[in-house]
Amino acid sequence: MLQPIFFVMNQSFTLLIFLFLVFNPNHSFTQEYWQQEVNYRMDVRLDDENHMLDAFQEFEYINHSPDTLNELYIHLWPNAYSNGETALAGQISDLWRAKIDEISSPERGYIDSLSFQLDGVSVNHSIHNGNVDIAYIKLLKPLLPGDSIIISTPFRVKIPSGSISRLGHIGQSYQITQWYPKPAVYDKNGWNPMPYLNQGEFYSEFGSFDVSITIPENYVVGSTGDLQNASEIEFMNDLAKRTENDLMTLVSKSNDGRANTPFPPSSDKFKTIRYKQDRVHDFAWFADKRYAVLKGEVELPGTRKMVDTWALFVPQNAKYWQYAIEYLNDGTYYYSLWNGNYPYSHVTAVDGTISAGGGMEYPNVTVIGNASSKEELEIVIVHEVGHNWFYGIIGSNERVHGWMDEGINTLNEVRYIQTKYPGNTRLSDMVLNGRFHLNDLDYHDMGDLTYRFAHTTGYDQPIETDSKEFSSANYGIIMYQKTGLVFYYLKDYLGDIEFDRIMHIYYDQWKFKHPQPEDLRALFESETGKNLSWFFEDLIQTTNHIDFKILDVSETEKGSLVKIKNIGQVNGPVELNVFNDSMLMESIWIEPGETEGFLQSNFSQITHVVIDDGRDIPEISRKNNTWRKKALFHKIEPLKFEFATGDHEADRSNIFWTPTIAGNAYDGFMFGTAFHNLGIPLQRFQYLVAPHFGLKSKSLVGIAEALYVVLPKNKIKQLKIGSSLKSFTNPGVFPTRFIGFSPYLKMIFGDRSKKNTFFSYAELKGILQGDYTPDMALDQTHRGIKAKYLFTKEFKNTSFSVSPTLTYYEQFMNIDGFGFVDFDRMFRAELNASYNIKFRLGDMKRYLKFSGYFGKNLFTKLTTFDSDHQFLSMSGVQGGRDLFLEQYYFERGGVQQQMDGMGNFYSTSAVGTNRNWIASLTSYLALPIKPNVFGLFYNQGFYPGFEKVEYMYNAGAAFIIGDIFGLYFPLVRSSNMGKLYTDNYLKEIRLTLQFNIVANGFNLGKFIN
Repeated sequence: MLQPIFFVMNQSFTLLIFLFLVFNPNHSFTQEYWQQEVNYRMDVRLDDENHMLDAFQEFEYINHSPDTLNELYIHLWPNAYSNGETALAGQISDLWRAKIDEISSPERGYIDSLSFQLDGVSVNHSIHNGNVDIAYIKLLKPLLPGDSIIISTPFRVKIPSGSISRLGHIGQSYQITQWYPKPAVYDKNGWNPMPYLNQGEFYSEFGSFDVSITIPENYVVGSTGDLQNASEIEFMNDLAKRTENDLMTLVSKSNDGRANTPFPPSSDKFKTIRYKQDRVHDFAWFADKRYAVLKGEVELPGTRKMVDTWALFVPQNAKYWQYAIEYLNDGTYYYSLWNGNYPYSHVTAVDGTISAGGGMEYPNVTVIGNASSKEELEIVIVHEVGHNWFYGIIGSNERVHGWMDEGINTLNEVRYIQTKYPGNTRLSDMVLNGRFHLNDLDYHDMGDLTYRFAHTTGYDQPIETDSKEFSSANYGIIMYQKTGLVFYYLKDYLGDIEFDRIMHIYYDQWKFKHPQPEDLRALFESETGKNLSWFFEDLIQTTNHIDFKILDVSETEKGSLVKIKNIGQVNGPVELNVFNDSMLMESIWIEPGETEGFLQSNFSQITHVVIDDGRDIPEISRKNNTWRKKALFHKIEPLKFEFATGDHEADRSNIFWTPTIAGNAYDGFMFGTAFHNLGIPLQRFQYLVAPHFGLKSKSLVGIAEALYVVLPKNKIKQLKIGSSLKSFTNPGVFPTRFIGFSPYLKMIFGDRSKKNTFFSYAELKGILQGDYTPDMALDQTHRGIKAKYLFTKEFKNTSFSVSPTLTYYEQFMNIDGFGFVDFDRMFRAELNASYNIKFRLGDMKRYLKFSGYFGKNLFTKLTTFDSDHQFLSMSGVQGGRDLFLEQYYFERGGVQQQMDGMGNFYSTSAVGTNRNWIASLTSYLALPIKPNVFGLFYNQGFYPGFEKVEYMYNAGAAFIIGDIFGLYFPLVRSSNMGKLYTDNYLKEIRLTLQFNIVANGFNLGKFIN
């Protein structure tokens, strides 16, 4: 309903303007909804010896739009498998491009033999924008609004290996999906041509299908559409009866560990089976000669309509598939109950071998990958069946707004598990069967913990992100899990009855149509009368996080008053739960923007008040959610010590403890205990305290670390403010103990709204270190500051990085009777750069890395013999040059353990070390042999000699494990580095052990992006 607002006008003038606006055909406030229609007739024949499809297609394209069309875009998606240069191959370049390029031609896929005709007249087609899986056809004459056109073509499909993606075959098991020429969607935004991708699904026009499939007679087929052949219907029903009678035998055989069910020979006779279906936007079919079949039916809620359910599975998987009809029936029932009744006559699940994930949905039929348990099979079947609603019946644009199908479907999936299995501990069961105190985590917690982890690391992205722009991890964590979480939050806020009522309206208004995000928002806001910008803007379109805290609970004349504070970035509603000991007395919602709420509960009966006791609001932290009447400051939860690690209980202050052992050359064997809060997920405030006792030094030593994670809205993904404390002994010439305090500020830059192909990082770090004599008198003081920046850029098969660093450092010595005397100062500039080339041989991924380094001391002042800290080293960073105590050394005064850095020669030689400058060029080749731990290196360096610039080189073999451990064996080197084999060769072997779990263990974001 239009409600234009008019200001100073008389009634008659207002009426004239209103009539003009309503009846003027050139003006409207809203665009009337329309969508195109495509009606298909196809005949296809399977050649299961050559894995080919020979087909003919004819479809009617009806232009329901108000626009005149002059062209058509048609998807030829089997061509995505044709070579290593397609969009599919490039989506995950390290994996797919190599995989498609390296498999033999017979295992690749394509579509060819196309010969398009428009209303019987032959036309040419061309490739659109370099994508071989999109065809462009110029129409012979404009297609006017309301007109239609008949497009026809023969075509042939080479079915690719099922190891590549969703369309494919494994032996003679066929998954025929996205297999035919399909016109792109034309909607209010124009044409939507899109190349085929694994990450980021589809968008297709609704219409009807009439498909005839010719296939050897002994194949069993599961398909979109209603089967039309009486003989095939009888065949399927008889097979279902035989399977039911033989089911226990099949189950027992599936448990005996025998080889996969073999393929029987194909029949010499062929059958043609026909399927018809209206009001769908895709057609898929699956065929296997080995399938056993189970049949059931489910009664839809309210209407009592019966829907057939079919499960087609390979006998070797009968152990879990024996329950498949239950899962199909329950999924169909609950999705109908919550959203709207299923409109078709059957729901089918087939046992497949897809490589694109656990399952994949198509209208009426879904293919399920291998399941490791009956619980996993149930979840995948229910999720994929649910896509009949969100993707199938409500056909949103999955490529651009994937959350509208995957996320809302995940909500229903989680709701299904929570409803059917109340009190479940699904996540605990998956994680070490609940060990380490992870014993109360349910299926909802799975999404909650993964989202909180991703957000705290700073690598999450907005829900409203184009599917292809998600990082691979965020595609699952954000689009699926976070969207499910926030819709669960909305459901709790509105209440199940109101939420379901609106979802039924959404279903009724938009079934067999293409809703946009604005349509969903408009419906929810109009039906609730609420401004839901906190949901559809903050939670859907940004990475803003939720975090509320209880400030106070007090008694007033009107009742009990709860005051809260929003310390997050989303102004959403808050649920308060009021308890008398373990009894829930009352639950209320505080509306968005409000900061207090009144309780009906008597203040004297309240023992504690909790924000969202059910953990359904996706808060980033729940440590500030409880007010206790008898607790210290009403907020301090009881301490709870737990072994190793665990989840962070909202009503406890968890302290995790772990016995630890360590050792170095000076303190000897050390034992102690680490106390920390590094649980699941990581908290924004993190700490670790690990005191140790050294048996050799007879001293108390150890480390401590604390940091706080800040999550800005813009420009910076993550900011860490922290400090570390380390104390160990060092006998040296004068035995001392050092105590080092190092504060730091670390920033990760970037745009969360898309998948970044670069990494941008800055760090500011300080050091204040005291060296103490055995009587704890201060002997030396060190202090300094370092600023570092790192930029890394990823390309198709290469990457480069550049990192400048500035360091200021000074050292003072305490001389008895004289106080502190200024001895040393140093100011240094460094530049690191590297270039990586990634390559693949067979299934081995390897790299060739070139690195360059230049370092110069811009200023030095040295008056003490303790000068290690001022020297630039060609061979890396030994203990004396680790100025900011960033690494752990067995012997800080030794030379064999060198950390990566500076000149980075893989050597223990001191040649090239000086206080002026050094430059180096190094290369490392990861050898294409298994395991991936062997390599070759070649180092070159330049440094100032007495009269000229000196040159040195070094080459050899390496054994490395990631960036943590390395052994480097020099084989040849320049004469100025000395002879390799005349003395003890073992001393020439460089050891690298860079295992600072405190400094590096928090940087878990690299596993997200």
